[in-house]
Amino acid sequence: MYNKRNVKTQHTNVRYIVVHSTGTRPDMLVKELDKLPFHFLITRNGRLINLKPVQTTDGTVEVAWLGGLDKHGRHVDNRTEQQSETLFNTLLVLTEKFDEAEITSADKLYVYGYANPGFDLKAWLNDYIPAFLQNAA
Repeated sequence: MYNKRNVKTQHTNVRYIVVHSTGTRPDMLVKELDKLPFHFLITRNGRLINLKPVQTTDGTVEVAWLGGLDKHGRHVDNRTEQQSETLFNTLLVLTEKFDEAEITSADKLYVYGYANPGFDLKAWLNDYIPAFLQNAA
């Protein structure tokens, strides 16, 4: 018999899952993580850090990967393989939790003077093959 008490439902206002780069150099040490404006941060080694909880009133879920600048301060896509894997898995989980939310690049919602997150997010999502599937052949 179906029991409604066992079903978790959460009403939220989340309309977008937004992907950012932090705009930092790979060798840069990021301090005061609690002051970053993101819900989630993906470190260079692929570790996912939950910086703040998603509130039911939030219209967006902000996910950032650490990097985005080369050693000279130029905007580049310098994601590591581990960051790509974690980003893909995080977006997968978030789209299951917020099934009506659209995944979008930060520069589609916010004003930046450069491409943020630094790569074509839609093309990457369409073409990305997780590591466990790459090794399955």
